[in-house]
Amino acid sequence: MEDFISRSIESFSSFLSNNKDVLKSSRLTSRIISYILPFDHIKISGKVDEILNNSERSFYFENPESDFMIIGNDEILNITGNGESRFAITDKKIREWKDKIVSNHDIIKIRQRPLFIGAMKFMVEHSDGDWKDFNDSTWFVPKTMFLRTDNKQFFIFNFLYTSQTQFEYILSNFKIKLEHFSKVNENNSPLPVIREIKGNSPKDKKKWKQLIDQALESIENRQFNKVVLARKVDLLLSGELNFEKVISKFRSDYNTSYLFAYHFGKSFFFGATPESLGKFSEGKVQFDALAGSAPRGENEKEDKEFEMKLLMSKKDKAEHKFVIDHIKKALSSVCEDIIEKEKFKVKKLSNIQHLLTIISAELKQDSSLFSVIKEIYPTPAICGSPQNEALHFIKKHENFRRGLYSGIIGWFNLDNEGEFVVALRSALNYGNRLVAYAGSGIVQNSEADPEFAETELKLKPIMSLFK
Repeated sequence: MEDFISRSIESFSSFLSNNKDVLKSSRLTSRIISYILPFDHIKISGKVDEILNNSERSFYFENPESDFMIIGNDEILNITGNGESRFAITDKKIREWKDKIVSNHDIIKIRQRPLFIGAMKFMVEHSDGDWKDFNDSTWFVPKTMFLRTDNKQFFIFNFLYTSQTQFEYILSNFKIKLEHFSKVNENNSPLPVIREIKGNSPKDKKKWKQLIDQALESIENRQFNKVVLARKVDLLLSGELNFEKVISKFRSDYNTSYLFAYHFGKSFFFGATPESLGKFSEGKVQFDALAGSAPRGENEKEDKEFEMKLLMSKKDKAEHKFVIDHIKKALSSVCEDIIEKEKFKVKKLSNIQHLLTIISAELKQDSSLFSVIKEIYPTPAICGSPQNEALHFIKKHENFRRGLYSGIIGWFNLDNEGEFVVALRSALNYGNRLVAYAGSGIVQNSEADPEFAETELKLKPIMSLFK
């Protein structure tokens, strides 16, 4: 290990020397230094919990299907936006940093190179109550990042350089972080058990039915075609979570979902979501339209019956079509060559199955990541249709703030590349308290009991952690 660290420091020192003139020319501005090196012989498994807990801000993102994983902690800078202008603020700041990075990323031949990581809330709201630790939108560059992609592992060190920074100080920071990342201890503590549950009583179910009736009345009066309503369940746990165990169980039970954990201050937001929002690469973008649900069967025959019922369901197909039409219409101003692929495919998770249509497009020349996302978000799959009318109903009738639940979480770099998911099947945790969230799309002919049952299915990824 000492030889590896010595060689790495020597290599990083050479990199700094080779870029000395570029860095020293930064008299009036800061620059991001981003250095990546292979990290294949270091075992990360078992160390996730300590890495996430060992800083003020940390982040985890994994797609088990494509063997892609990020763990980042600390931060050298962030882009934070509150209020209705959060998309524009983020886009503007990205453009400002575009030519202010010095890296060796081009010599490492990998397809996905994250730089910024973070999340954005479902809607603009005051940061108080349960969500007081999170802004409407924050994307940050971590000081250290572990990356697994293309069957390879990498360590990424980021540093904010100014004209006053000494190379010796940067090298010292690099050595400290590399040593720490290499020596993180494992946490083998078990998951806690549930001591108390609120939000799941017959009284709560009755309130949910009343809310569904209000939504159906509004649909009947043609105020909107669809609205997605959420409910929450409060859990009091016997102790604090071990996120290594949480992610390991997610990976075992929901390996076709995206796994995530975002930590700031005393709060952890985490989940296993089936829904990709958008993946950007080489000037193209791919979106998942995911809406319409059915349970899984107890056996193959029953499972197939549920699948066929879902494919034939007018209610679920109508709900799904709202999402497809919204995405295609929204993309028309920022993308071209918009194509539907694998229309009405069924995506199966361990506890539920959904209708899925994949939509691909090419970005127009002047389009950026967040100019595209702004057009499509929030989709009818998490909000409703028309968007403004559905949002108004949600704000008026949901008796809690969603925060990051059904928000955006993911990563991007300064080359218009990134991957974002919708933060579903998720929960907020601080100390021994946990708040789990789930929603259901209400359209004409929806019925309260099946919709409640659907939210119970969607709560299962969180609730099953504590059995």
